Amino acid sequence: MLILLLCFYMLVAHWLACIWYSIGRSDADNGIQYSWLWKLANVTQSPYSYIWSNDSNAPELVNGPTRKTMYVTALYFTMTCMTSVGFGNVAAETDNEKIFTICMMIIAALLYATIFGHVTTIIQQMTSATAKYHDMLNNVREFMKLHEVPKALSERVMDYVVSTWAMTKGLDTDKARSFKANGSLSRDGGGNVPEMLESTELTEVAGKLFY
Repeated sequence: MLILLLCFYMLVAHWLACIWYSIGRSDADNGIQYSWLWKLANVTQSPYSYIWSNDSNAPELVNGPTRKTMYVTALYFTMTCMTSVGFGNVAAETDNEKIFTICMMIIAALLYATIFGHVTTIIQQMTSATAKYHDMLNNVREFMKLHEVPKALSERVMDYVVSTWAMTKGLDTDKARSFKANGSLSRDGGGNVPEMLESTELTEVAGKLFY
């Protein structure tokens, strides 16, 4: 889930970078020589130039930075805007670029808050589960140490505890079973779900492990 959220964030940044490049290219094609793409061409010492084609009345834009340089710079700009850093070495200059940047900042603010809010929740859940697991192991070790449990038996107990946690992920089966007391959960109107679960072989196996 965490990787999917980060991949989606990068995908949106890629889309915005492509739009940002298209705006710069469109402005340059229309003769605007102060767009971000035109300035990038001058900084990288790969200036654009116009040539006149016999088949068209409009000049054609040639030369300029490499495609790699343009894409990396566009992605760099969108990432700095989406993370609210904004170093300023690449900035919106034309009206079209400024309008797009305003829209991108609004979208990025919502996206940043949503995605990284979920990331924080996921990390907290992972940390909480890990801490609960280690606390349980420490409690078992302290209990066996206090009661001077033989080493062979303590190893068997630890193996049992670890394997049980691996199967249940810390689920309290007693609490799950007691849920049927509410008698309010039903599936397809066909009766009480916890009662149906208790009749399965899986629950019988779980009962042997925990009781």
